[in-house]
Amino acid sequence: MTDLLKTTAVLILIIVLLRRKVSMSAVMPIGAVMLGIIYLTPPIDFLKATVVAIFAPKSLEMTLTLMLTMVMENILRTSGMLKRMVSSLSTAIPDRRFVMAAMPAMIGMLPSPGGAVFSAPMVNEAAGDADIAPEQKALINYWYRHIWEYVSPLYPGIILAAGITGLSTQTLFIANLPFALSVVGWGALFCFRGIGRQEIQPPSSGRKRELMTFFAMISPIMLALLLVVLFRVNAALALGGAVIALYGFHRYTPAMILKNLRESVSGKALFLVIGIMIFQEVLRTTGALAGISSFFTTSHMPVHLLLFLIPFIAGVMTGLTVGYVGITFPLLLPLMGTAAPSPALVALAFGSGFSGVMLSPVHLCYVLTCEYFHADIAKVYHRLFLPSACVLAAVLIPLYVW
Repeated sequence: MTDLLKTTAVLILIIVLLRRKVSMSAVMPIGAVMLGIIYLTPPIDFLKATVVAIFAPKSLEMTLTLMLTMVMENILRTSGMLKRMVSSLSTAIPDRRFVMAAMPAMIGMLPSPGGAVFSAPMVNEAAGDADIAPEQKALINYWYRHIWEYVSPLYPGIILAAGITGLSTQTLFIANLPFALSVVGWGALFCFRGIGRQEIQPPSSGRKRELMTFFAMISPIMLALLLVVLFRVNAALALGGAVIALYGFHRYTPAMILKNLRESVSGKALFLVIGIMIFQEVLRTTGALAGISSFFTTSHMPVHLLLFLIPFIAGVMTGLTVGYVGITFPLLLPLMGTAAPSPALVALAFGSGFSGVMLSPVHLCYVLTCEYFHADIAKVYHRLFLPSACVLAAVLIPLYVW
């Protein structure tokens, strides 16, 4: 119980600071320090956690992936490819709502940390001159960016869940599919209120030609996707290969490359990633989430309630799918079935945990999206709660089937 109260206090502090417009890159280190103080963490242990968080291979990979995402976005935008990409799809399919949803959904197929920063300019471009609030644009980008994380075997959360439970990724795909379909369905209802179709007359060249233009403009992104999906290449290496291909295609000189790097890489965004990783490592060092999980598992609560609460809280606190899966699934495994884990109960734990991730103030995609659109984080939350609850209700389908 003590761990729950302590971590809740830190989470409230983070939300209050964000509400007061304090930069997220400063809020996360403050939250980490506060967590260390509350748990009386020795300074040397806190410094070790900080060093591990910054220089761990996973942290370096995440930082590099985010940097390459920014570089590619800058090339596509400054070369005019991004504008042509959106305009050709908008002409071929004259419904801005479809385009605004399709762009983040497509980018979301690539398991890139902070990938929402890539699709945000596309959503903004697709919105055109329509009178759409920044919070609504942020919701659309954030919402449709996360369809695939429920089901895709490319995402480390699914891989880790399969490894812990012993279920195949195919079984997890089927069990979690109602969540992914619900994201699409409820998003259509909640994300696009007040946004019209934006009818466009088809060009004389025909929509087929516009689609071909779209696929040509999106080919660098598809290259990265194919490298990851078909050849199992690391996401950072795949993005690096796509960036090099773009440099070659547009005949960038060394001076142009340096200019591109200076314009692309945001120090604020990099500090944000580092701050989140430090916070998560301090969470692990203090044993906060392990203490919360132990408290609930010994509380004799109903099994279904435990499978909801524990992953949900861990998801809110970490903002990472691998975070709540890795921390809570080993503890919850005995509750998921006797002879073998029930796919329905695993789906309940996975879906509730991911709902927590989507509502987490430390979720990198959420923060980057809100910062890009200059959206009020609290107002985006108000738009996010109800559809998130509706998506979680889809767990009734696997519970009924299995």
